Amino acid sequence: MQTFQTSNPTLASRRDISLDVLRGMMLFIMAMDHFGEPIMKYTWEMAGFVSAAEGFVFLSGLLVGLIYSRYINKPHWQLEKRIWQRAGTIYLYHWLALLGVFIFTLTSLKLQAPWQSYAIAMEQTPWLAWLSGMLLIYQPPMLDVLPLYVSLMLIAPLALRLMAQGRIHWVLIGSFVIWLTAQWDLRNYLIHLFAIDKLIVGLGSFDLLGWQLLFVLGMSVGFKRYQNQGAPLPIVPSAWSFALVMVIGLWLLRHHYIQTGWLEAYAHTDRESIAWLRLINFLALAYVIAGIMQGLMRFVPQFFNLGFVRWLAFLGQHSLQVFAFHLVLLYCYIPFRWGEYGLTDWQKAGVLVLFLASLTLPAWLHQRSQERQRSQVSVKASNYT
Repeated sequence: MQTFQTSNPTLASRRDISLDVLRGMMLFIMAMDHFGEPIMKYTWEMAGFVSAAEGFVFLSGLLVGLIYSRYINKPHWQLEKRIWQRAGTIYLYHWLALLGVFIFTLTSLKLQAPWQSYAIAMEQTPWLAWLSGMLLIYQPPMLDVLPLYVSLMLIAPLALRLMAQGRIHWVLIGSFVIWLTAQWDLRNYLIHLFAIDKLIVGLGSFDLLGWQLLFVLGMSVGFKRYQNQGAPLPIVPSAWSFALVMVIGLWLLRHHYIQTGWLEAYAHTDRESIAWLRLINFLALAYVIAGIMQGLMRFVPQFFNLGFVRWLAFLGQHSLQVFAFHLVLLYCYIPFRWGEYGLTDWQKAGVLVLFLASLTLPAWLHQRSQERQRSQVSVKASNYT
């Protein structure tokens, strides 16, 4: 069995601001996509057959591999404890978001409001939908990312331990085989096979069997970076150029500047299962972006000191809090999106600016909370000494 080690674990776990910026960028784009018209037509799949959610899941896996690998050789199952504790925190924020949606939906029903919640099943059977949501088997629109993340975090320790034993190729092969099962709609077959009476089952738009591949790929990159003392993996110029050509070609195809017939079929670009062409598009785009970020870090480091870029990094550092907050806010925006109280496109543009600016609030509150906790720990340590 191969022994896992790194020469400098402190260096390997050092924070990379470019990853925070990328995660903040994914949050920013997802927020605009979720906001809807008029901005969504410009932001949705603007880079090809790929959305910000794919990048968010990949980056989450990368950070798990980069951050938690240092606990692999720790005693008392520290790896499992740390990752599963994080899974519990994610579940807590999902619960809070679900509670916000539940309150909004019940209030709308009580007021006999002319609008309809996205959580239709919760309107029909509120308490049953609430229970099913707590069990993660009912995921209202937009509330399906965090349950996916919880599930992925539960399996992450096993994957990392196998990687540490030198079996990273087996982890990737196994993940790929599981991804293949998603292409044959295994999830829906299992749902029907194990259907639970009297509970609502609606697993959202992310098939775990397909999306786990993005997370595992990200985790393998993060693990390799940890082994490389935190340094980014090298970019091969010829491979980067080829990836760029692919990205441009798929962008032209996605936005109908070129027509190819069968390649445009939805089955090849399905988002729910991460179909093969979408997967290729994402991997090529991720490689291109990785090369750009490495170039900026090396030749234009002042880029990361720009105000907007620093703001994106700030959001990325508190991504869980920002994501949960924006979900509840967008449910509360439903009355003004359509119908009797619907806003004009210009009014929506103004609300969009306020909405995006408001994402600073949960990040700032969480930062303050972290500072208070660190201060309390410091005071206790000084009193003890």
